[in-house]
Amino acid sequence: MKRKEIPWGELDARALEPNKRAIVGKTWRERMRQEHLAVGAFAIVAQELAEDGCEPVVLSLVTRAASDEVRHTEVCRKVAVALLGDEAVPARLRGLPSIPRHEGATSRERVLLHVVEMCCMSETLTGVFFTEMHARATNPVVRAALESLLEDEIDHGKVGWAYLASRARSGQLEGLAPRLPELLERTIGRAIREAQAPEADDPEMEAFGYVGKTTSLGVFRRALGEVIVPGLETLGVDLEPSRACLSALQS
Repeated sequence: MKRKEIPWGELDARALEPNKRAIVGKTWRERMRQEHLAVGAFAIVAQELAEDGCEPVVLSLVTRAASDEVRHTEVCRKVAVALLGDEAVPARLRGLPSIPRHEGATSRERVLLHVVEMCCMSETLTGVFFTEMHARATNPVVRAALESLLEDEIDHGKVGWAYLASRARSGQLEGLAPRLPELLERTIGRAIREAQAPEADDPEMEAFGYVGKTTSLGVFRRALGEVIVPGLETLGVDLEPSRACLSALQS
């Protein structure tokens, strides 16, 4: 797939005062780390799907997602370097994510839990968040970088919903409902907790792809209430065991 070139040579963050540049740069550097960990996560899920069996389009997209995340890591690295300097950003990363083993689950239940947590929740949440970042960013190079990330993140979320829909059609959602609160807490709950500290919007930082904590909190709750929960309900996932968790996350 031919992608639109990002004009990296035009990315100049010197207009942003040093303390703000450091704050924004650190978020891009952390995003780089998260994208690197997603490479291993998608590789593991692709292996599980290949072992268990699924529709070819799902396996193809999940396999491609691992490669997408390698590119995402580099995109985030380049933005971080522009903000922090080469010496403050590693040229490459190492390490694998900690994937929940879900003790007691069958292999078929485990892959469903992994896909729901990673794609339906985490990647969907990221897609909504990046959309908000893009809406606020005014630097043209950062906007191009976010567009490049978004075109994949949306697909990464969609493949999870497609897989969940195929399992729902065949009546194979066993093991999901009782573990759903755990998945919600680890993905949405973690994001909400990290966004609890109040922080005013700052258009200067937003220009380079930053969203303040107060706004982020609203984005996360909106993604949960307007996208993730309706999606689960539409596919017939039993949300009764998650009612208390959902109430806490949305209040």
